[in-house]
Amino acid sequence: MKKVVRSPILKGLAFALCLVCVAMAALTAGNTFGWFLDEANERGDQIYMLESRFENSQMLNRGFSAGAMLLDSALVGNHSEKELAQLMEDNFRGDYYAKLGDRVLKNADLTETEVRESAFYLLLKPGDWEGNITFYDDYLLSNWDANYEGYWGSEEMEAAAAARRAALQPGDCILLRMTDAQANELRAVWEEGRDRFNDALMRVIVLFLLALAAFIYLLFVTGRRAEDEEVYMVLIDRMFAECNLALIAGTAVGTAAVIFVVLDEVFMCDGMALQAVLYPLTALLVCAFALVMELILSLTRNLKNHSFVQRSFILRAGKWCWKMAVRAAKWCWELLRKLGRAIGQARDAVASGLFRDYKVRNVALLLLGYTAVLAFCATMFGAMMDYGEGLLAFLLGVAWFIAAAGFVLKRVQGFDRIVEGLKRLRAGELTYKLTDMPVGVLASMAEDINSLGDGMQAALQNEIRAERMKSELITNVSHDLKTPLTSILNYSDLLCQEHLTPEEANDYAKIIHQKGMRLKNLTSDLFDISKVQSGAEQMICERLDACTLVRQALGEQDRAIEQGHLTLRVDIPEQELPIWADGRKMSRVMENLIGNCLKYAMQGTRVFVSVREREGGVEIELKNIANYAMDFDADTITERFTRGDAARSTEGSGLGLAIAKSYVTACGGTLSVDVDGDLFKVRIRFDRYV
Repeated sequence: MKKVVRSPILKGLAFALCLVCVAMAALTAGNTFGWFLDEANERGDQIYMLESRFENSQMLNRGFSAGAMLLDSALVGNHSEKELAQLMEDNFRGDYYAKLGDRVLKNADLTETEVRESAFYLLLKPGDWEGNITFYDDYLLSNWDANYEGYWGSEEMEAAAAARRAALQPGDCILLRMTDAQANELRAVWEEGRDRFNDALMRVIVLFLLALAAFIYLLFVTGRRAEDEEVYMVLIDRMFAECNLALIAGTAVGTAAVIFVVLDEVFMCDGMALQAVLYPLTALLVCAFALVMELILSLTRNLKNHSFVQRSFILRAGKWCWKMAVRAAKWCWELLRKLGRAIGQARDAVASGLFRDYKVRNVALLLLGYTAVLAFCATMFGAMMDYGEGLLAFLLGVAWFIAAAGFVLKRVQGFDRIVEGLKRLRAGELTYKLTDMPVGVLASMAEDINSLGDGMQAALQNEIRAERMKSELITNVSHDLKTPLTSILNYSDLLCQEHLTPEEANDYAKIIHQKGMRLKNLTSDLFDISKVQSGAEQMICERLDACTLVRQALGEQDRAIEQGHLTLRVDIPEQELPIWADGRKMSRVMENLIGNCLKYAMQGTRVFVSVREREGGVEIELKNIANYAMDFDADTITERFTRGDAARSTEGSGLGLAIAKSYVTACGGTLSVDVDGDLFKVRIRFDRYV
C-alpha cells in the first residue's frame, strides 16, 4: 500500500490533476464572465447581480428607474413623443402614463387603481411615491414641492424649480407598470443568468475541492519514498525560505495584477476581446499556480526534514542573535557574581581578625569598651582636678575596673569549664554535660558541646547496633544455610550406600530436593532484598487499583488458604482505589504477607483482609492470630533474618517481611507491624493516586 501511495506516477498524476482543475475552473469562470459581458453589452445592463428573487433584481428595478427618469425629463423638456417612445422601448418594456399640467405622455391609458393591481408598478406624485419595486432616484417629480426649497443651489435652478411647482396640478403624476406577460421576457433572461452563474459556481467549487484534495495528498507524500521514511530533497529545496516565500508572494501578486489589468482593458471592449485573452490568461494562471505549488511543497519538505530553520536566513540570524544575547547576559551575570564575591571576600578579610571568630570578637569588643570607659573616666579626672571634683571620676573608674574584673573572671571560669568538658568528651565520657554557664557566647558554646556529646553517643549506639545486627546477620545466615546444607550432605551420604531400597532412595532424594529448593529460595530472597535496599532494583511504577491487587493475590492463594483450615474475612470496596506502585513488586509483597498468614496463623482461626480509603490515602490491612507466642518487638520484626519464632524451628527465612517493607518503601508507601497479644497486624499505606 505504501508503495502505491508514494509512487512517483501517483504524485505526478496528483500534480497534473491540480493544474487541470485550475485550468478548467479558470476557463469556466472566464466563459461565464464573457457571456455576462456579452449580454450586458447587448442589453446595456447587467442581467444578474446575485439576487435570490427576480422581484429584487436590479435588472427590473433599474428599468423602472430609467423609465421614471425619462418621463420626468420629457415632461419638463422638449422631447418629442416619437423620440420618447424609442427611448422608453429601449429602457422600459411596460406601460406608462405621465402628466404635468397640460402635457401628457403615454403609451396606455392608465389609472392609479389599474397600476396598483399590476404585477410590478411605480407611482410618482409631487412630494410622494409608492410602488412594489426598489426606487432610488431622488431628482424626480416627487421632489417638486415646497419641502425642497433651496435644494437646487443656483438661482437659475431655483427659478426653474419654482416654475415647476407653480405649474403643478392635483392630477400630475407619473405611472409605470409591468404585467406578468411583459416581465416574463426579463424574468427568462434573469433566470438564464442565474442558472449560468450557479452552474459555473458549482463547477468551480467541485474543481477546487478536487485540486485541494490532490494538493493535500501531495503535502503528505512529498519527499517520501516507499522504501524508507527518509525525506528526500531536490535542488529547489536549497533556496533560502525567505526567497521561497518572496517568490510565492511575487508570483501571486504579479499574476493577479496582470489578470486585473487585462480584464480592466476587456471591460472597455466586448466579449470577443475576452475570448481572445482567455486562453493566454488561463495558461499564465496555470503556470503561476504550478510554480507556487512547487514552492509550497519545497517548504513542506524542509519542514519534514527539520531543516526549515537552516534554510531561513532570518531565523538563523535571529537564533545567532539570541545565542549572542544569552552569552552576553551570562557573561555579565558571571562578572557581577565575581564582583560581588570579590567585595564579600574583601569585607570578610577586613573583619576576619575582629568579627568572624566569636572569641576574638568578644574579646575585642570587651577591650574596646573597657578602654573607652577608662579613657572617658581619665579625661573627666584630668579636667576636674583643678576644681577639686576629680574624686568622682576616680571613684567611677575604680568601680568600672572592679565590674570589668568580675565579668572577665566569670568568663574565664566558664571558658576553663568548656576546656575541661572538651577534654572529658575526648576521653570518652559522652554523657558529661556543661551546666550553669554564663549567659552569652559561652552558654551557646556549652549547648553546642552538649549536642555534640549527644550526637556522638547516638552515633556510638548506632554503630554498636549495626555491629550487633551484622553479627546476628552472619549467625542467622550461617544457621539458615547450614541446616539445609547439613541435611543435603547427610542424605546424599545415605544415598551412596548400596543396600538402600528404591523407596528409601526416593525419599532421600526428595528430601535433598526440598532442602536444595530452600537454599535456592533463601539465596534468591537475600539477593532481592540486597538489590532493593542498595537502590540497584529498578521500580517500574504505574497506576494500580489496590482492590484489584488484593483480589488477585487472594485468588492465587485461595487453594492454600482452604488447605490451611483458615477462614478468610475480606472487606474490599467495589469502587477503585488507585495507587502509584510497581505491580510485580506489590504482587510479591502480597504473596509474602499471605504466605506468612498460612505459615504462622493458628488453624481454625479467621484471617482478616481489608482495603479502605483513610485520610486521603489507601490502606491495606491483614490481621491473623499467631500459632506461637509473639514475644518480639514490632519495630524489629521487619529487619533482615528477624523471625517471630525465636527457636528458628519453622521453614521461614526471616526475609519475607523485610522484602515486603523494602518493596513498599521503594514504591513510595509505608509498611508497619502491630502486635497485640496473639493478634498480628500488618498495615500498608499509599497516597491515593489522582
